Order: sequence, then C-alpha cells, then structure tokens
Amino acid sequence: MSVKPGSSVMINLDSLSARGSPLKAVIYDVEGTRIILSQTSPPILPTPAKIRISISYLLKEGNSTRRLGFSAVISEFHDNYKLVSGERVPALVVEISDKPKDASLRKGFRVRASSHSAISLTVGEKEHAIIDISVSGIRFIQHFSDPAFTPGGKLTCLLIIDDQPYPLQITVIRISEMRVARHISAAFVEAGKDLEAVLGKKILILEREELSRKL
Repeated sequence: MSVKPGSSVMINLDSLSARGSPLKAVIYDVEGTRIILSQTSPPILPTPAKIRISISYLLKEGNSTRRLGFSAVISEFHDNYKLVSGERVPALVVEISDKPKDASLRKGFRVRASSHSAISLTVGEKEHAIIDISVSGIRFIQHFSDPAFTPGGKLTCLLIIDDQPYPLQITVIRISEMRVARHISAAFVEAGKDLEAVLGKKILILEREELSRKL
C-alpha cells in the first residue's frame, strides 16, 4: 500500500458531500487493510458504520504525479483516539476493499434532477422529489407532515429511470431542516452493477443537458 500515515486523502461519498465535493482527511495510521483517518473537513461524524466510500490520494513518481484510489468501508468511529503524541482526537476507522488504482474525483459527481429528468424515487408508497443524484447516493425532499427518517436508518425504495424500476436500499446519512421541508442525504446500499451502469449513463446525459442550458 503506497498510502502512508501523514498522507492527505480525499473521501468521496456524494451523500456526505455538498454537490459531490470530496471531503478532506489525514491518515493517522495504516494497519494492513485497516486505516485510521482524521475527522473529515467538513466533518461527517457521527457516521453510521458499514458505509462504502472512495478514498483517493496523490502519489509522486519522479517528476509526475498520479491520483490513486480504492474503495473502503467505514467500520468504526472513535471519539477519543490516542495518537502517538498522546493527543486524543476523533477518528474514522475504515477497511480497505480493493487495491489502489488510477482514480478520478468525479466518481461522486452529482447532477440536479428535474421533473423532466425521467428519474423518480419512491420510499414505501410515497414519491419524493429528488434534489440531486450520483452513482453513489441521492438527496431528496421529505415534507414536515411525514414522520421523520432517522440518520443511519436503512430505507427500502424504488428508483425509476426512464420507466424502468430498480429496487434498492438506501442509508440515511444526513437530515437538513429547511424552511418548508427536510432535505434527506442518503447513500445507496449495494446498488449493483446494472443500476450503476444505467445511472452513470443517465447522469452523463443530464450533465450534458445542464451544460448546454448554460451556454
């Protein structure tokens, strides 16, 4: 593993980031496939365990620099982790899922969804307006009249893309109380390669449409 203690990393999980922006962290320790990370900037604690994330970092090779990345799963959160210096700090513990490979920060890129996007989300029997979506997560609206979801809770839902339904589970990461409704940020739980492929193509189409409107 080329990543070492003291390395700066970027964590990409759309549901934890604003508009898909990566979160920053520093590696405290590496123990085989187990990595201890600093609290992220902006902070994401308390974070539910077993959330899949993407971690990337820069590796200098001679006069060139490559960005490498790997998948990982948040396994624990320590609010009193002891550093070598004796200082105690909050820390995230993650388990590496695969070997580092060339990476891009755009994996978690989100696009806004509109009524013309041909994407809809149903949780239970209720449809929720989508704010934005990526291949790793979604942000949607919940009205105050509905029972509030719980951070860390899993929801069974139906994502419909171009009239094709895709059942999946999502994990609620963050609930933001706005003036007229709640904004729910959630991560997909094992979306599957078929859905990721379809959603990836759809996001690319929506991104192009959004760019064309700005020209």
